[in-house]
This record gives sequence, structure tokens and C-alpha cells, in this order.
Amino acid sequence: MRFREKLAVVTGANSGIGRAVALRLLEEGGQVLAVDIEHTEPWPETFSGQLSSVTADLAEPEAPARVASALEKHVQSVRILVNAAGILRIAPFFEVTPSDWDRVLAVNLRGVFFLTQAVCRKMAAAGAGGRVVNVSSVHATVSEPNAAPYTASKGGLEAMTRTIATELAPHKITVNCVRPGATSTAMSKPIYTEEILAALAERIPLREVAPPEWVASAICYLASDESLYTTGACLDVDGGYAMNGSLPVVKYQ
Repeated sequence: MRFREKLAVVTGANSGIGRAVALRLLEEGGQVLAVDIEHTEPWPETFSGQLSSVTADLAEPEAPARVASALEKHVQSVRILVNAAGILRIAPFFEVTPSDWDRVLAVNLRGVFFLTQAVCRKMAAAGAGGRVVNVSSVHATVSEPNAAPYTASKGGLEAMTRTIATELAPHKITVNCVRPGATSTAMSKPIYTEEILAALAERIPLREVAPPEWVASAICYLASDESLYTTGACLDVDGGYAMNGSLPVVKYQ
């Protein structure tokens, strides 16, 4: 029960990694404010007393204020922010449009910054410290053709994480990243064809695509007091994807 009497704000909580994180926090005694552009998936009745929700599009400038308003009655218990919301647009370099670029960066980078600013004002005012965990991607450091806005947003997120971690350290608020590799979510499933899955099995040393729960475990470690001396870090949760320099199919003899 690592999260008893702690309130966590979780974005992207309707599905994927965000939902897996929210459920894990609830299971370990936490309260959760679930933030998403829509709330279509029902939650277990068991957690009805621990859960509230806000509908917000993080690309919209008013979203941080809407979330902050929902926290007014809970300022003293706000301890955790998990920025799991994210979007992906697939397009070759010469076909990326300004609207594609702006939408992806608005959700994945600008929205994260200003929501973190709004929530951490509450944490700092409460004076009890806190945890911020940002969800990056293996493609912040490993190229992903046809996804330039996405990779740019995740690279920027990691750089931003380090800067915010430095600034919030005096408030005992830690800021870290997880860097997931191939993960089965609503966002990834449309592009994970049989051919792609077979290629990933060759590319990933542990030869598995992760369910969201595996990534959630790492996030909840960084969201807990077990990680109290870790800040500005990025934890790979990718089955060895990023470190693997071997050649597909063949081996050196």
C-alpha cells in the first residue's frame, strides 16, 4: 500500500499505459484523478471511492487550469503526477503538415509542461514533496522513420524533464522519465501488423512486446518513496531494444 493517503494525477488514463498506472495506484491504496480527452472505459466498482475524473484535451491552453481546479479540495494530498497521455502521427518526412506537427507537440510536450507547472504549484504549496513521472519513448533516442513530430516531442520531453527536475529539487519534488519500448496499447495496435510483430521479435532481446502493466510497474516505482533519491533520470523499459546492436537474423562467427 505504497500510495495510501496520496493523490495522483494521471493523464491518458482512459487506456494503455495511463490506465494501467491508474489501476496500480488504486490497488496500492492511492487516490487517482484520471485525466483524458474522453472517459469511455468503466472502472472497477471497488475503487469508486478513490477515483475521480476530468475530461481535458491537453492540447488546449485551458486544460491545466481545469485539472488544477479539480485539485482545489485535495491540495494537501497531491503527491504524484504521471504524464502518460500522448499521440502519434505517422507520415513520411515530406508529407508532415504543420497541423500534424503542432498537434503532436501540443499534446506530447507543451501540454506536459503546463500541466506539470499547474500541478506542481499545488505540490510545492503543500510543502510535502512529490513525484512527477513522464512517459517518453525508446524513439527519443532510436530513430523512428515516418514519425518525426513524435520523436521530436519525446526527445524534448527528456531534456525538459532534466531541467524541471533541477528547478523542483528544492521543493523535494522529483521528476523522472520512463522510456518504454514496444508496448501493446490502443495507439500502437493499428501499426503492429503481423509483419511488424515478427520484426520486433527479432529486434528485441527479450523477444516480447510489453503489456502496459509492465511499464506501469516501473512508473509506480518512480512515483513511490522508494525512488526518493532519484531525479532527472530516464529508465529504459524496453526489453533491451535500445541497447541491442546485434544484426537481425545473422551473427558474427
